[in-house]
Amino acid sequence: MEEQSVHQQVVANEEGGYRFLPALRFASAAVLAMDGMAIERGVLTAPLPLADGFAAIRAWLEAAGRPLDSLCGIELRSPNQISMDDFIAFNNQYLSHLDSWDLLRDGAPPLTRTNVAPFRGAPATPSIVAFSYTVERADPRGCFVVSGVAEVATGCKYPDDIIRPGESSSEALNKKASSVTADVGSIVAHLGADWDDAVSVHLYAQHPSVFEFSRRVLAAIPVAPNQGIVWHDAAPPVDGLELEVDIRRYAAERAVGA
Repeated sequence: MEEQSVHQQVVANEEGGYRFLPALRFASAAVLAMDGMAIERGVLTAPLPLADGFAAIRAWLEAAGRPLDSLCGIELRSPNQISMDDFIAFNNQYLSHLDSWDLLRDGAPPLTRTNVAPFRGAPATPSIVAFSYTVERADPRGCFVVSGVAEVATGCKYPDDIIRPGESSSEALNKKASSVTADVGSIVAHLGADWDDAVSVHLYAQHPSVFEFSRRVLAAIPVAPNQGIVWHDAAPPVDGLELEVDIRRYAAERAVGA
């Protein structure tokens, strides 16, 4: 990924109804609903290219009576893994959409982001598949979303600090998964949230590492997700990375475009 920032202080986004943890140029590390607010997930019935996806999001938020500022997360799918130069070029395009909605804060978005390349059924162009937004409803569980985390720890550099670069053995994948899990745990702690059994866990990898991730890595925390682990046959968007993890706790999920 682009150079990572060490965890900063959580920042309030009063207009959006959530707090966020600044991290990268193209995404925050995580968002947490403010008191009296909850986070819902809108799932598109089919992936939509960026412009069409943002148009669908705008229409949904307007129909729901929510401001654009309530948008707090984007989930993307890419055609394939790409070079860092191409990834930076894509991020510039992505940020221009958010800037046109006046959603950037000090040049960076407060929104979370997961961006992966499926090994089957990938879209022809980078596309939006889902998004997160706040609603005015108290949720005592505390809704939050953590951006996708790959095997380059926060505060480290790509590609220099990839965990076990170029390796996909069971041992190497276990090391990668352990590093990612520790980073996600640190993000959750900085956010002031709890990673417990009720949190939805998503693992993106082409390897059957989901089994070791569940049985060994999460067991060491210990976390045993009530709904299991959602495994996506996909990889992080940048060449050389093998797996990515994000976690979320939503108040509800909605089908968009059905």
